[in-house]
Amino acid sequence: MEKTAHFSTKKHLHKNGLAPPPPPPPPPPCHGILKTTLVTLLCLAAIFVLWPGEPDVRLTQLSVRRVKATAVFTLSVTVKVRNGDVYWMDLKEVDVGMKYRGRKLGHVESGRWHVRGWGWCHVYGDLEFSGLPPVDAVHLIEDMKKGSALFHAVAEVSGQLGILGYRFPFVFKAVRACDVLVNTKNSSIVHQHCIRKD
Repeated sequence: MEKTAHFSTKKHLHKNGLAPPPPPPPPPPCHGILKTTLVTLLCLAAIFVLWPGEPDVRLTQLSVRRVKATAVFTLSVTVKVRNGDVYWMDLKEVDVGMKYRGRKLGHVESGRWHVRGWGWCHVYGDLEFSGLPPVDAVHLIEDMKKGSALFHAVAEVSGQLGILGYRFPFVFKAVRACDVLVNTKNSSIVHQHCIRKD
């Protein structure tokens, strides 16, 4: 008598309590999300670094002197222009308008300065003024004797940006209005408060 061999099928295995192997799990979705997040962060960092900004403008020194025993004064101003960008700057004009007790003294003008990327430069200028009302002239002389005087300055800086050998066609302008307390003995800035003006 022939014997017939019996082999268990999948159905028979399932009936006997043995389940088929589970399918392989899908790839984790976090890999794609991580890649997208990384690319986005890199793009934002590039925009932050390459987006052109305005220069930082500060008065670093201001000296005022009286011309002998007259009502004529000379004013020397030093302005620090700091470039916080990768681009270089060609400053076409640096103009500082000075006031004392609300009276206009004049303008200190200078131009044609080059500031490298992430660099800075000092811009110097002199102003001679007269014609202050006698009361204001007396106040200024008294302030100079006391050792401190308060001035108001409006600094305007304009120029062009560039990178490598390329100069951008547009002209930027930065304007700062500052109240400046000056030590008239050593010409240093004791305190200054600056705001941006459009």
